[in-house]
Amino acid sequence: MISTKATLTMIGGGLIIQGLIFYAFAGPLTDQNFPGAGDEARHVGVIMRGGLAGLSCLAGLVIFLGRSFENLPAKRILFGCAIGFAAISAIMVKTWLNEAAVVPLPALVLYVFTSGFALYAALKKQ
Repeated sequence: MISTKATLTMIGGGLIIQGLIFYAFAGPLTDQNFPGAGDEARHVGVIMRGGLAGLSCLAGLVIFLGRSFENLPAKRILFGCAIGFAAISAIMVKTWLNEAAVVPLPALVLYVFTSGFALYAALKKQ
């Protein structure tokens, strides 16, 4: 069994890495999600992706630093992660169904898995 602390480490670290990738590759990621967008739209997308990168790093740091909490507060953080990643997954599916943007399937699968993993870690008995 994986510990609550290890789960928080993986999710928090993953979000920090995601934020750094979003920041470093904002342009190519925007082009991938919105092929055919005009220059002004692309510029707005890159700026928004930069903001998303910062938020991803913020969330990752908060989750990562939650490792020092006692077991119950840490499990509450994981339960919140499960709800948040499920919401992100639902929004990605809606975006995909509406064909509003290109949704990378590996990212969707990873978010669904992370939601389930966080829920499992939050509800498992110690």
